[in-house]
Amino acid sequence: MLLHRYDVVSSTQTVARALAEEGAPHGTVVLAEEQTAGRGRLDRRWDSARGLNLTFTLVLRPRIAARDAPLLTLGAAAGLATAFDLRVKWPNDLVTAEGCKVAGLLAEMDTMGDRIAFVLLGVGLNVNQVDFPEWLPNATSLALLGGPQDRDEVLERAVAAILAWADHPDRLSLWRHRAHTLGKHVRIGAVEGVASGLRDDGALIVGGVPILAGEIG
Repeated sequence: MLLHRYDVVSSTQTVARALAEEGAPHGTVVLAEEQTAGRGRLDRRWDSARGLNLTFTLVLRPRIAARDAPLLTLGAAAGLATAFDLRVKWPNDLVTAEGCKVAGLLAEMDTMGDRIAFVLLGVGLNVNQVDFPEWLPNATSLALLGGPQDRDEVLERAVAAILAWADHPDRLSLWRHRAHTLGKHVRIGAVEGVASGLRDDGALIVGGVPILAGEIG
């Protein structure tokens, strides 16, 4: 693991992008204790307690077509869920069986023609934080689930799981096995119904309708 460790950055995604554009290899990790402009999916703010959690971005250079990029995130999420005995809430949140959020993933991609140049996979993982603000009522951490954690060991396990499963041929089977969403009644935008399956292109089937992007309301 090629690790770039920082105290404070604007965003690990921003730093990782600069490194990737300079040729940083597959598996490069950018880790920061504090982000001044950290973000999650849909440009939401991502807050992480300094010195307690993990906020990092992993540079991936998969040899696949750009159209298959969403499967990388599904595979990474499934791998992380397996490594830490969690569940995956579609599309890429890691939650407990009760639905409390432990981690979130954010993927950004650059292409070269119809191929992927690189993917920046951002991960925010609650490790040793035990108190959360009121506006995060459903947040929890690995420490609350199983006691204090060694963050360096957690980082190694997390990166290894992502690299092993992001492009694994059985990643969707693993995702389905670790799914928190399947079988539940959900609403995504204007579509509402039972999440009955995950299509091979990563679309979630809700009430018989395939959904490729969105967020469960």
